[in-house]
Amino acid sequence: MLIKALAAIPSGREAGRRRAAVLLSALAALAFAACAGSSAPSGAEPSDVVTSGEGNVFPVLGNNTLAVGHNRFSLMLVDHEESPILDANVYLRFFDLTGEQPVIKSEADARFIPMELYFIEDHPGSEKRPAGNNGTYVTSVDFDAPGRWVVDISVTTGGRQIELIPLQLDIKEESPEPAVGDPAPPSRQPTLADVTDIAEIDSSIPFRPNMHDITVADALATGRPLVVAFATPAFCESRTCGPVMDTIMDPLYDKYQEQAAFIHIEPYKLEELRHGDGLFHVEAMEEWNLQTQPWLFVIDRSGKIAAKFEGITARDEVETVLRQALEQG
Repeated sequence: MLIKALAAIPSGREAGRRRAAVLLSALAALAFAACAGSSAPSGAEPSDVVTSGEGNVFPVLGNNTLAVGHNRFSLMLVDHEESPILDANVYLRFFDLTGEQPVIKSEADARFIPMELYFIEDHPGSEKRPAGNNGTYVTSVDFDAPGRWVVDISVTTGGRQIELIPLQLDIKEESPEPAVGDPAPPSRQPTLADVTDIAEIDSSIPFRPNMHDITVADALATGRPLVVAFATPAFCESRTCGPVMDTIMDPLYDKYQEQAAFIHIEPYKLEELRHGDGLFHVEAMEEWNLQTQPWLFVIDRSGKIAAKFEGITARDEVETVLRQALEQG
């Protein structure tokens, strides 16, 4: 019944009022079903991937966690072969289902951020090997209550407009990683002064010694803005860590190295990883309570998180926040 109601929703923002009325009715049914119970197994979590029912377009949530407060919402689109859809226009509408009736809280066009993926092998002289293209659709959203929300997704691709089944979201009271406005954890990760070979703390090819010469704690003590990247160029399953370092960290370092500090932290213990013993987080990953990578954090002069970026990111997103941090008194 819910799927039939959603399928009947008209396409296009010119039909926004009619679409909103039908969608609210459908979401009300969804909220009622959630309260009344369903045939789903006890304890089942909302799926991150739902079928569109039309056009073979599938949304995949790009965030590990969404929480009350300001969020950079990230959404990927794939087809039935799990290939990324990179040419779409995406419009998002966020509904709060925590009350008696669904309430639309925000809506926005999503920005597409492309990325050319590559991987490198973990040995000297390794060259970058292309791994295709990917991208994510992002927007900023504020969630004012924990619990069940949905995002209504309108996709235009190949000259067709497709209305996807709303993607269910479980909004947490707090995110596991530091939130915007929180003090940055004063990590004392190993630096060049603590190792005999930079390969112990850097899987980059070539290495980035300029981003391993100071601890987070010492950088915070200088009162300068700071950009911290948790990324593993040689062992990143998503193939996004190297590109994030190449397209964001390196150019920003070249431009702002006299005004801000730039730190790269490998998320895993490289010795164990190279010996095939498994993935073991370094201490800084535990201190920042990170579950995924890559992550970029911009920290202002007061030592607080000014912005955080998970996964595929654009340089201008980070640079805008960094410039704001530099302009602080």
